[in-house]
Amino acid sequence: MEGNFKPLDVKKLKDIIRQESARMNLRSFSNDGETSFTLALALSAAIKKIFYEKTESTFSNEPRLEKKNITQFVHRMRVDAMEKFNATTVFSVVEFAANEEGLARQEYLLTLVVYLEQKFLPEFMRLMQYPYIDSDDEAEVKDGCGTLANLIGGQYKREIAHLGYKDLMMAPFESYINTALDGVGIPKGLTEKYEISFEVDGAKRLVVELVTLDMLPKWKAKEKSAPKKILIIDDDVTFIKIIEPFLQSQGFEVVKAFDGEEGIKKLKEKPELIILDISMPVMDGYEFVLAKKKIEGDKQVPVIVLTAKEGMADIFKVEGARDYLLKPFQPAALLKCIQRCI
Repeated sequence: MEGNFKPLDVKKLKDIIRQESARMNLRSFSNDGETSFTLALALSAAIKKIFYEKTESTFSNEPRLEKKNITQFVHRMRVDAMEKFNATTVFSVVEFAANEEGLARQEYLLTLVVYLEQKFLPEFMRLMQYPYIDSDDEAEVKDGCGTLANLIGGQYKREIAHLGYKDLMMAPFESYINTALDGVGIPKGLTEKYEISFEVDGAKRLVVELVTLDMLPKWKAKEKSAPKKILIIDDDVTFIKIIEPFLQSQGFEVVKAFDGEEGIKKLKEKPELIILDISMPVMDGYEFVLAKKKIEGDKQVPVIVLTAKEGMADIFKVEGARDYLLKPFQPAALLKCIQRCI
C-alpha cells in the first residue's frame, strides 16, 4: 500500500497514550506504565518509518501491540522464537545502556528483540533494498537479521530523542536461530514486555519485543548538544548499510560518500572524523588524503583508515591518518577506535 508517512507527532502520540492506557488498564499499576507504553509506541513509529522510507509502502495493517509477561531465566529473559512463528525463526537482540561501562556491567536500560521467519528473511531484506541473503546459510541469515536490528535500534534512538530522552549506548547485535540457550539480557527487576507484530501482504512477518525501564534518562534543558558528525567514505554499499545505523545508534550524525572525489565535496559539511576506505573508484583513499591535506592545511580532520593489509596503514600514518582498522572487524572495534580519535 502506498502512503505518505509523517514523522512522529508528539501531541497525537500523547492522545493515543491516554486512550490506550485506559483500554489496557495501565493506570492500575502506575503512571510510569504510561511512560513505558509511550516508548513502545515510539518503537512502532520507528519501524513504520523505516519500512516506508526503504520500501515506499506501508504495512498491511496497523501494528498489533500487546503487553505480555516475561519468563525469567536466571535474571535474563527466556526466548522461544517458535512462539512467534510456526516455522524456523531467526531473531536478533540489542541491549542499551547509559554508557559503555553500563554495557560492560550488563546494566541494561532497554532491550530490543527482532524476530523473522528464516524462510521469509531474504524477501523482507529484498523489500528493504538490501543485498540477497541465502535462507539456507545460517551465518548470512543471522547477519541479515542483525543488520535489521541495528537499523531499528538506530531509528528508535532518533524517535525517542523527540521525546527528550538521552542517547543510549547500543551493544553489538547477537543473533540466534529459534532459541538463545542462556536467555537474553534485559533490565533487572522487570516482569513485563511489549510485543509489536507487523503484517506484510496480510500475513504476520515481523515481531519486535521491547523490554524497558519506565524512567530512562532525559536531557536537561541546557544539557543537550548537537551530535558529532562522521564522514564515511567507502564504495561498499553493504558495509555502509551496516555501519551507518550502528553509528547513529551511538549518537553520531553520519555523512556518506562512495568515492574519494565525493568525499572531498562532503568536507564542506564539516565532519569531526572521517572513516576512509583505501580501494575505491574515481579517487582512492590515498589520493583523497593528499587532496584533503591541500584543502585543510594545518587544521586536519582526523582520519581512520580501513584496510585489509597492515602495511598500507603505515603508509597512511606518514600522511597523518590518526588510526586504522584491519578488515573485517566488529562494529564495537570501530566504536573504540572512534573514541580514541575524537
